[in-house]
Amino acid sequence: MKTCTRIALSIALVCLACLARQSMCLAKGEFFSHNIRMQASLVEDDGIIRLLVYRDGEPLLKDIRLGIELEGSHDNQEIVQVSSSEHENSWKPVWGKRNQVQDKFVECRFKTDQYSIVVRIYDDGIAVRYELPADIDGELVKHTILKDLTTFNFATDATCYSYNGENPNIGPEKLSDTGGDRQAPLLAKCADDCYVAIHEAALYDAPWMKLHSETGSNSIRVKTSKYEVKPGFKTPWRVLMVGDTPGDLLDSDLLMNLNPPCQVEDPTWIKPGVCFWDWRAWGHKTKDGFTYGLDLPSWKRFVDFAEETGVPYLLLDANWYGPEFEKESNPTETGKVNDVRELLDYANAHNVGVLLYLNDVAGRKYDLDAVLKNYHEWGAKGIKYGFMSGGGKDKVERTRRIIELCAKNELVVDFHDGPIPPSGDMRTYPNCLTREFCHAQSDSLRAFTPKTFVTACFVNGLAGPLDMANGMFDLENSMAQRPRIFEDVRSTVVGEAARSLIVFTGLNVLPDSPDAYREKAPLFEFIAAQKMPWDESKTLAGEIGQYITTMRRTGDTWLVATATNEEPLETKIEIDFLPPGKYAVVVYRDAPDSHYETNRETYQFSSETWDITGSKTITARLAPGGGHCLKIKRLEEDK
Repeated sequence: MKTCTRIALSIALVCLACLARQSMCLAKGEFFSHNIRMQASLVEDDGIIRLLVYRDGEPLLKDIRLGIELEGSHDNQEIVQVSSSEHENSWKPVWGKRNQVQDKFVECRFKTDQYSIVVRIYDDGIAVRYELPADIDGELVKHTILKDLTTFNFATDATCYSYNGENPNIGPEKLSDTGGDRQAPLLAKCADDCYVAIHEAALYDAPWMKLHSETGSNSIRVKTSKYEVKPGFKTPWRVLMVGDTPGDLLDSDLLMNLNPPCQVEDPTWIKPGVCFWDWRAWGHKTKDGFTYGLDLPSWKRFVDFAEETGVPYLLLDANWYGPEFEKESNPTETGKVNDVRELLDYANAHNVGVLLYLNDVAGRKYDLDAVLKNYHEWGAKGIKYGFMSGGGKDKVERTRRIIELCAKNELVVDFHDGPIPPSGDMRTYPNCLTREFCHAQSDSLRAFTPKTFVTACFVNGLAGPLDMANGMFDLENSMAQRPRIFEDVRSTVVGEAARSLIVFTGLNVLPDSPDAYREKAPLFEFIAAQKMPWDESKTLAGEIGQYITTMRRTGDTWLVATATNEEPLETKIEIDFLPPGKYAVVVYRDAPDSHYETNRETYQFSSETWDITGSKTITARLAPGGGHCLKIKRLEEDK
């Protein structure tokens, strides 16, 4: 006999309907969640469990099939118990896009005869995970997960974009044309006012997922490798993010809300911020005859400029302890270790923190805990971890171990070279400030295009903080002098300043030399004004692959930046976020003849005073591949 169970979750009511198989009816519970725009109904049909998803009462997807396949288990699932609850609170992140995060959701738990399905419904999405029992009849049980059955069945043939490592994003492509595997996050435009994204949250001890589809199908299935888990294991959350615009997805706190609270006992030492970087500056010849290199005089020059401009960090990249891929390179004894220790004393005396590069070769050969303890005792503030080998569950667990060891030794960390995806885990381990989950500028022996930038912002940026290394100011002569620059950076100098704000990160790594920034000191003031942590952030406007406008605020200073693709742009920026009052404003613009290919370094700036009594609209004109920036500070006399 065919049986069907349906549990409906609505804006004002969670109705736990009768379970036909058990011939019983659970008590009705009423929950008032007036702001929850998402709704769902769970259907069990001959052992296949599906979630029907609605937004404002309208179908969003056909359904989401739920479940996992365990080794030695049967295929069909039977719901044996249902419970639900409502949650609403707020929490303060150590750092992030804003200083207060709202966390409001309805949770339903569906216990089957093999595992539990947990569904959370938020205003801006739905999340699902699977929880395995810790014991059966009092005995601990280990499990092997063979397959994740979670499948997103779209109602329309949406236009999709997906993450693609250090290559340009895949897309736009029709969902029915995807055929094969894609990497998360995947962003889909379902309608002009409906964007969704698929990603995962709380990735700690499982392989990261891929997304699989068949050509001609509008369905996407979560795909993971086979892996063993401990008793009581909880899978990462499978997340469907939803918004009216792609900017809504970018601004969402959903991934962080799905992660556990901060596990660092006293996180007050964790400080995000702007960071100078020695790697791309090598070979830069200055007007006073100095040439930057892998040496103490160059590093001290960075520290002096950092102190002068209020930049909190300097990052030393590879080869400071010897060739990074040679096993004989000892990260605490060889190479320029003595120079580095002198630098650390010098930098700390000038209130500048130093991060040290550590390659996976040395990270595996030597006692990592002892190495990190040495760095802390020397006075380093963090590390950049490069070229981690391995994959799947092992790489996820090693990443977590490195972060925990860094936290133990009060070190922040930046992961490079194919890191595991960010998954909102910055809430739990805020000392992981950023990852190269993108094509960092000038990396992989090439520069990215303006279109690649304004696509990656919306796709890669969904996952979490990115180390993209924007902010190059020497755009005309860098290739001729610098061995670490292989193609011209395709941007204008105002575009580079704008990109440095637009990309959310806890470590804003700058690729140029102090002298290049000093030559354009008025424009560098926009970057130096990026004081973190942010009190407020918002994507004001934008379209995938076309342009993006972002606002961020710290205290009484608002920064606004716009970047465009290869086409010139004229756009209106709505200034509706300022309280009434008087403001000193600096406007940074591309020059009339600026161009990302032919005239990269020309720019203009002007100072204005605004008297805000309501909303204000300004017009920004951007050159091809260019940018537009605003630095807005409330006048002291008006406070």
